[in-house]
Amino acid sequence: MDKNSELNQANAPERAVVTEVGFVTKVSGRDTVVLCDIETLNRHRDEDESSCLPAGQIGAIVKIKVSKGFVFATVREITRQGDGVGPVQHVVMHLDYIGHGTRAPYMPTGINFERGITDFPIPGQPVYEVSYDDLEAIFGVNDTNHFHVGTVFPQHVTPASIMTDSMLGKHFAVLGSTGTGKSCTVALLIHRIVERMPKGHIIILDPHNEYTSAFSDCGEHFDISNLRLPYWMMNFEEHVEMFIGQQPSMEREVEIDILRRCLYAARVDAAVNMASEKITVNSPIPYKLSFLLEFLEKSMGRLDNPEKLTPFLRLKGKIEELRRDVRFNFMFSGLLAHDNLKDVIKNLLRFPVDNKPVSTIDLSGVPSEIVNVVVSMISRLVFDFAVWSRGENARPILLVCEEAHRYIPTEGHTVFGSSRKAIERIAREGRKYGVSLGLVSQRPADVSESALSQCGTIFAMRMNNERDQRFVEHVMPEGSRGALSALSSLQNREALIVGEGVRAPVRVMLDKLDENKRPSGGNPEYSEDWQKEIVDDSFIMDTIQNWRNQGR
Repeated sequence: MDKNSELNQANAPERAVVTEVGFVTKVSGRDTVVLCDIETLNRHRDEDESSCLPAGQIGAIVKIKVSKGFVFATVREITRQGDGVGPVQHVVMHLDYIGHGTRAPYMPTGINFERGITDFPIPGQPVYEVSYDDLEAIFGVNDTNHFHVGTVFPQHVTPASIMTDSMLGKHFAVLGSTGTGKSCTVALLIHRIVERMPKGHIIILDPHNEYTSAFSDCGEHFDISNLRLPYWMMNFEEHVEMFIGQQPSMEREVEIDILRRCLYAARVDAAVNMASEKITVNSPIPYKLSFLLEFLEKSMGRLDNPEKLTPFLRLKGKIEELRRDVRFNFMFSGLLAHDNLKDVIKNLLRFPVDNKPVSTIDLSGVPSEIVNVVVSMISRLVFDFAVWSRGENARPILLVCEEAHRYIPTEGHTVFGSSRKAIERIAREGRKYGVSLGLVSQRPADVSESALSQCGTIFAMRMNNERDQRFVEHVMPEGSRGALSALSSLQNREALIVGEGVRAPVRVMLDKLDENKRPSGGNPEYSEDWQKEIVDDSFIMDTIQNWRNQGR
């Protein structure tokens, strides 16, 4: 051995001595079965100072010696060996593969970890506990393309890293039952992203006004008082939902045909320096509602049979009703008839960022009969702008959809046709144009499978509903379904993270956000609030005023 080799060995970091816990008895392409001695498994369970992590529990990680290093795997199931009579001496562990590690003595952790298996174990090969350095090599990466969200189960010492580009580039979903901490998880993810990338462009569709307080320092808040979505930005399908509705009737198809002709005529009349053959009913060309009504009246004047006037009158009445209703001013105000598309894009998509990369759009005040259209318009605006933007100033955009089951329900729901179509299009094609999608839902089984299955990274929190558990397992990325065995036993703020955003499936205790960075949708404190008498009843009139004005 030469002097350089001796010097390098002397300077190499000291590694923990790991314990052999068993040996491989069966191997398949999906998993491995291991026979372990119970005394060896329990050796380190009660040692706080041990440099290795106990292997004998569900979700624990072990490593198997192979010719090219180690195969890392997680414990999915543990059963006793034998007929179940007498003390337990040996147990059988079923393992799911998570990746392959090769020796790298001069890396900080001593291990170079990669997903996938390049060298399968064979029966008889030894199985070892993992050290903290092993966990650090798998989950604790810390560079500009990663951010930390919590600590790794079970010791909660090793930081859990998320790969930024992989998570955003292939969409993500946060799923879990009510009260498990989904909104706080979303806030945590976005805060960590903004800390790493303060010039981002993030839009949150917020149906319950939870996120305004969470991003008061780095976000711009929009509600019906300052949101401007001109009616002429709607495509034809959204016009139909707004002016005609989804209720089936004998004359519905007639009304749709009338609206198509009127809308096309209004777009052509308003277009300046554009050939009519390049204009369609979906072209985002500003037009005046007054022209639409005039065209309707002229069309009615050409008819002699009063029975044929009903579709025209119904359509005309609906348009006039929307113009008069103050709740719809953010769409139908007369000030929105001119071309302000540039201002809408600048404000919502944050161009320039101006130290506020997050847009929170409060949908709680939007009338329920058109909230679907509003979500569809915003989603389509994000996608279409990304499609048509080119050059060095084009920027990726993240759209986060809270309560996703409301806007992209499973097939068969016709009420949310336009929003489902717009968001599913982002799920399918968004990554090609730099549009990332984040779906959040407490009822994943009611979310469009077409959209949810496109989410490459899933943050799965506790789910008690068996139907939701089965659905999440169905849309989980390949190779991570074994991690779901602990789904119903997770604590609040705990999540299973699987997919493209992590180097291996991992169970994580998520970091706790500061109070001023949390969403406002906390649970009411009945035990305290119901101990206090209300002395001043003026809040009732304030509530009624907000109710009538449809605003806070």
